[in-house]
Amino acid sequence: MIRDLVLILSARAKMFLAAVKSLSAIRAVSFVFVIACFVLGAYYIFIRVFGYLMNVEVIGPGLLDRLIEMALFVFFIMLLFSNVITSFSTFYNSRELDFLFSLPVPPTSIYLAKLLENCLYASWATLTIAFPLIIAYGVKTGAPPVYYPLSIVSIIIYMVIPAAIASALIAILIRILPRLGPREVIMISLALILGLTYLYVKVNNPGLLKIFETENEQSLLLFAAQLTTVGGVYIPSTWLSNILRGFKGAASSATFNFLLLFFVTLSTLLISFIIAKVCYVRSWLSTGEHSNKKVRRKSFLYHPQRNAAKTILFKDLLIFVREPTQWVQLSVFLILLVVYIFSLRRTPIYFFFPLWRTIVAFANFAYISFVLATLGVRFIFPTVSLERAGIWFIGSSPLSFRKVLLVKYIFNLITAVIIMEVLLLSANLFIKVGRGVYLLMPVIGLFVAASLVSINLGLGSRFPHFNEDNPSRIAAGSGGIIAALMSIAYVGASIVILAAPAYNYLSHKFMDMPVNHLLVYAGFTLFVLFSTFTIVMPLRIGIRSLERRDF
Repeated sequence: MIRDLVLILSARAKMFLAAVKSLSAIRAVSFVFVIACFVLGAYYIFIRVFGYLMNVEVIGPGLLDRLIEMALFVFFIMLLFSNVITSFSTFYNSRELDFLFSLPVPPTSIYLAKLLENCLYASWATLTIAFPLIIAYGVKTGAPPVYYPLSIVSIIIYMVIPAAIASALIAILIRILPRLGPREVIMISLALILGLTYLYVKVNNPGLLKIFETENEQSLLLFAAQLTTVGGVYIPSTWLSNILRGFKGAASSATFNFLLLFFVTLSTLLISFIIAKVCYVRSWLSTGEHSNKKVRRKSFLYHPQRNAAKTILFKDLLIFVREPTQWVQLSVFLILLVVYIFSLRRTPIYFFFPLWRTIVAFANFAYISFVLATLGVRFIFPTVSLERAGIWFIGSSPLSFRKVLLVKYIFNLITAVIIMEVLLLSANLFIKVGRGVYLLMPVIGLFVAASLVSINLGLGSRFPHFNEDNPSRIAAGSGGIIAALMSIAYVGASIVILAAPAYNYLSHKFMDMPVNHLLVYAGFTLFVLFSTFTIVMPLRIGIRSLERRDF
């Protein structure tokens, strides 16, 4: 079995190396440059935040440790979501599975290879954030040199647990309920994870969440004295955070938690392996049998159109509806955002001063912008690639690529603007910000939404993957990573540009300092020009790239 697994993985590695060698020098250098800028930027932000917390008396160091633990706990839950959403496509809906199962290879070797593949696809985004996070934490806490390799190995081991749990859960559900389609299996799995997470948090009642109930300095000091673990002693995020913290004290604590994490990961892998040995082949066969028996019916979205633009629009809607991993993942994102917005109603009383309201409003704007950037990479970037073999038909038709991308841009822009404006207006309504901020932020959000849609659609046209039918893999490719980092870079640059006018506004509003009209007008003018550039250029690059392709 090991030999067969090595052969499958070596074939995958050769395909990856061939794809890397096929990249042009400019594209490869750009890819490395963008990733390096993102990682260094994240490292700089973490260093500044951790440095500030370390200097806060009484509560600072303890709060830093709990925030690290909270981040790792959130990573674990999000990795479970991500692995569940991608597991069905990787383990059951991949086109190469027919070929792999026809080979004289044990199904368990195929399962292990797919498990590694799914783990990489579902975890790459978390890794790009986790690595600078743990390195910045080690630098600020003065960790010894052995901390860095051991923490990196630990985070990699940590990523395997949710991948194994997700694959086993999907296999069991398909084996027990073979008549369910992919969307039902994914929704049941996500519902189980959400329900168990809610019950665990409700019962465990993490102490860090009680910061929203502190109303004065005395209660804040009491909160600092009673800080407890976030996830509880039975959650892998607690063990990983104990590994990171162990280097500040006794090394035996870090060693014990590392061995605990390692052996639990091995146990989880062994359990998922046993489940796969019993269920995987039969569940894979059952998905094929029931998909062939499924009655094909016309969708309620199917309406023959004479107008070419409407035809493209309805086609994109059909593709989105027929791909369960797309709308299920979008639903999860939106549910989490709604929960976050309504959680603002529990904002502490000392944040209800006008100054804090405005600061929290700007922080919410930054957060919503970053979330929209993530959604853009996941849902907008793959839209051109999902045309797949049909792209040649569009290229040979009288319909120009300019018009096709324009229709896609308008449709995605309307969706992004609705999400952006609803979240901004709802958040500012709960925070009760001033009228000026309440009216100005939706205008800024309109520019941000238009730019993020253009970046992802343009780069999706510049770096298409027409041979791939899995949106998650398309978004996880080199082009998707470039689009993600460019989107985040745009949001970061916009926040930096708007920081000076915002600071001037706060100084004038709450500190009676004079308004620097030149600074305010220059900041907003620069933001508009920068956003206009990011709206126009990516689309032009994408249109030219498609027009120059030889179909």
